[in-house]
Amino acid sequence: MTLVRATTRAELAVDGAAIVAVSVGICTASQRIAVMTILVLCVWFARLVAWSRLHPRGASEIAAELAFCVLATAIGAFNDWNSVDGHGIYDYAVPTDMPGVSSLPQWMLLYWGLILRFLATLALSEVFGADPSPRNLVRIGRLRSTRPWVKVAVQLLLVVVTRQAIYRAFMHPVLSWLPFLAAGAAHFALFGWDRRDRRLVALALVIGPMVEILYIQVGGLHRYHLGWFAGVPLWIVLWWAVSLLIWRDLAPRLLGLLRARRSTGT
Repeated sequence: MTLVRATTRAELAVDGAAIVAVSVGICTASQRIAVMTILVLCVWFARLVAWSRLHPRGASEIAAELAFCVLATAIGAFNDWNSVDGHGIYDYAVPTDMPGVSSLPQWMLLYWGLILRFLATLALSEVFGADPSPRNLVRIGRLRSTRPWVKVAVQLLLVVVTRQAIYRAFMHPVLSWLPFLAAGAAHFALFGWDRRDRRLVALALVIGPMVEILYIQVGGLHRYHLGWFAGVPLWIVLWWAVSLLIWRDLAPRLLGLLRARRSTGT
């Protein structure tokens, strides 16, 4: 697999600006579905144009970038739709343009692509170091493995276990968040955390809840059960940290695969 380079400050600025633009829209016009739909579509387009200008001769890289953004959108949208409409673990409080199909508006599903792309850009940013390549070491007791598929499989297992747990216990004052705490501890024990990981965890535990609070209290975007922290439950605070660690590992692997395929024309 082609190793992925660290993202530049310019790339981080572009993706950060996209999140800020939509966040301003959420805080001022979340109930106006036409405005939000147009805004998110425009931000999507402007973000791709700005990103392509940072890579004026990288046609294959731009194609891989578009494919990655589409994949990120699908992942984020499905998880959100499944959590809300499939299991009811939280609710959206904004109008939907898909009545009878989903309580989520299409603009929110599209916004997930921008969110996950920004998180990947942040996790791979050069501000945390020059080499963002994922590490393959997995430690299970005295056993050691450096096979990439082993680490990916174990991380996906953590995702499945925590998602299944929250689907069943989102109303429980302890069992709603305990599996996420255990998943974070397991991630540390199995893979270890380098300086980049530790800084990402710190950011996730602080910035993630702050953005959630902004969207809930100012934008009126959604509602959680057991929202102890200005509407934010403890489990989502811990989920931001665990999911960012896992996405920090999976995103460069996906990008590497996509760029390798595009560069060979397959």
